Amino acid sequence: MGYKNLREWMKKLESEGELKHIRSEVDWNEEIGAITRKVYSKRGPALLFENIKDHRTTISTKLFTGGLQTISRIAMMLGLPRETHIKEITEVVRQRFKNPIEPRLVKQGPVKENIIKGKDIDLYQFPVPKWHYLDGGRYINTFCGVVTKDPENGITNVGLYRGMIVDKDEIGVLLVPGQGWGVHYLKYQEMKKPMPVAIVYGYDEALVFNAAASLPRDLDEYKVTGALRQEPMELIKCETVDLEVPAEAEIVVEGYISPDPKDYKMEGPFGEYTGYYGERAERPVIKVSCITHRNDPIFRGTLEGMDHKNPNEDSAMLVVNLSAIAKNILESQGVPGVLEVSAVPITLVKIKKLFRGHAKQVAAALWGSSSAQYLFKIVIVVEEDTDIWSRRAVEAALAYRVNAAEDDIVFFPGSFGAVLDPSTRVKDRDEIRFGTGKWTRILIDATRNWNYEKVPEWGNQVYPPSSVELSKEQEELVNRRWKEYGID
Repeated sequence: MGYKNLREWMKKLESEGELKHIRSEVDWNEEIGAITRKVYSKRGPALLFENIKDHRTTISTKLFTGGLQTISRIAMMLGLPRETHIKEITEVVRQRFKNPIEPRLVKQGPVKENIIKGKDIDLYQFPVPKWHYLDGGRYINTFCGVVTKDPENGITNVGLYRGMIVDKDEIGVLLVPGQGWGVHYLKYQEMKKPMPVAIVYGYDEALVFNAAASLPRDLDEYKVTGALRQEPMELIKCETVDLEVPAEAEIVVEGYISPDPKDYKMEGPFGEYTGYYGERAERPVIKVSCITHRNDPIFRGTLEGMDHKNPNEDSAMLVVNLSAIAKNILESQGVPGVLEVSAVPITLVKIKKLFRGHAKQVAAALWGSSSAQYLFKIVIVVEEDTDIWSRRAVEAALAYRVNAAEDDIVFFPGSFGAVLDPSTRVKDRDEIRFGTGKWTRILIDATRNWNYEKVPEWGNQVYPPSSVELSKEQEELVNRRWKEYGID
């Protein structure tokens, strides 16, 4: 069963020795980000900052971060033993994704304990950090659920999109037309109507786990979150927008985004998930119409930016949820023989090869999905004898099964792609002009090439036998006599 709210989850972390209270005074201006970076790099505990400069007497005085920073915490979030292997966790998530659970609408909830409107709205009442030293401001939207609804079919989208406070009642946002809420926004622009938005801070972590995942567009994140929780979410109507939000949330910000580009404001730069900063530009703004919150609300945020030395919450979440999504995409598209998938930062797919061109079918299915906006730039396909979780095994497949002269490397130019990828020219990642970034996607087919000649002395195989395997007779002999050798 899921966690009723953020506080229940924090109690679980506390009981497992996974939560650290920071009671020394810390500065929201970069110091919180620096502390978090140090802790994340060591895969340390989740953090609750309780003494934040300028926030001793504000509406919210506490900041929680790091709740999903390790695979073991994701396992606990799913109700699994903390030692569960990532492959099993991914399979559990994959199966739950396929069985959505309808949410329940309720009339009351803790998130309505306080309702703020009009001149009393002040986003600076919340301990929002300036996370990185080159950030353009205080980023309030880092670990949250941004809720919008398709004006045509009513399907709800809950995404995770960055947002910076630009005024006490305004949040500048990176809104990419190719993403879920971007599609909604384009429809509102055509209608010349402002788009209603609600932002959820602090609830069952399963919601943001889903919001961060590029779920196929026909899936409602509320229903999928219910599936992860193994029980329905309880939702409550917003005060000023026609949207529903979790009744047990810590904080909800409601508002509208103008369809008129004249109302855009400067947003950025921001230290992004890629480990690089995203550019500053004029972007859409959420004009806040209402804030509702629990008594003594806890603000939830996270430190973006990761590399091989600096893991963060993305490092743990994305390797699980995106791998599950990718495998479900391949299954839904009828691609046979898919055994395992690891989707970030490079997509690795293990198959039982059944026909020539099998790897190309894998790549085509992934590239044609709605989840490909930020994913599947580089796809590597290997066979069942390669461990995709082992760097050495993957490198061996690349070294000895890939020959560029044999069309084992395929380029797919001019594709849509991530606007935050720093390898893309700045002019080509202008989301306002193009609606998306620009990628040349790559498939590396690291399976055995069926076009090669079969060799009789190799049992009519196209590849030589493995020289590291023992004959059956010698395997049995050595195992039988092992104790005689006196080798530990």
